[in-house]
Amino acid sequence: MSEDISIYTEKKILAPSVYTIILNYNNYFDTIETIESVLSLEYDLNSVLLVENSSDKTIIRKIRTQFPDLAIIENKKNLGYAGGNNIGIQKAIASGADYIFLLNNDVSLEKDVLKKCVSAMEKSPGCGACQPIIVTFENKERIWSAGTQLYFGYPRLFLKGTKLQKNGIKISPFGLVGCAILFRRSALQQTGLFDESLFLLHEETDWCIRAKQMNFSLLIISNAKVYHKISTTIGMFSKIYLYYIGRNWLLVGKKNFSFFSYLYVLLTEFLIRFPYYLYHVTRKGQIGMMKFYLKGIFDGILGISGETKL
Repeated sequence: MSEDISIYTEKKILAPSVYTIILNYNNYFDTIETIESVLSLEYDLNSVLLVENSSDKTIIRKIRTQFPDLAIIENKKNLGYAGGNNIGIQKAIASGADYIFLLNNDVSLEKDVLKKCVSAMEKSPGCGACQPIIVTFENKERIWSAGTQLYFGYPRLFLKGTKLQKNGIKISPFGLVGCAILFRRSALQQTGLFDESLFLLHEETDWCIRAKQMNFSLLIISNAKVYHKISTTIGMFSKIYLYYIGRNWLLVGKKNFSFFSYLYVLLTEFLIRFPYYLYHVTRKGQIGMMKFYLKGIFDGILGISGETKL
């Protein structure tokens, strides 16, 4: 009897297991910094998996040389954020992970970030996913994202540019951002994985909407910090960014919202988002890039999804 009690007690105090998934696409230097940061986390039951969408095999060979014990999945082609992460998530679920921590390959983490996020999730069984505070890598006193907030028909980064808040757990006003999210395994199993038809951008937005529809809460852990090098993989205002950011929010809106809510999204896209992007590309002397944004808008209206060659 005493032996059974001892075994039971040992199982009860065992920390939840985590699978940390880093998605890489043709980026060596940022990726190895992220791997090193993850390997230094203060959390013992954390399996690390690198999912490679990279077409440059020299990058993969160099990473294998530097981290010979690192688990790596090499995809035969670039599956985008959704497809690449789904491969890793399926591996994590099959391995029995309690939580799945998704990271971009251009972040560095405070050593206690995973411990704090898991602790918060354990105390909130109705929470499907959480994110730490995302801080800009260049200015570590300013918030880049404390989740997202629906603002004039678009999920804008919440508290962007404000002074860092160091304490507390809060419910996200709308959704979470994909560069650092901790998912509860059961929430992924019930809600489903990322929508691979989106390929790139707003996949996490779509997932968050579906999770909230199933009554899962989404939390912001504001005393846990991750530092993000913004858009190092696809580039802010690049043709890839402009196309998918324009297209995918319309696809997500059409999929998840009522007809009239979708019309509102469409209206604000033309009245608010279009002038915003036009202003920024004009400042950069690249007004011709707007054709990619407009192509994304019209493809979104037509319901065209998946990877698009630009």
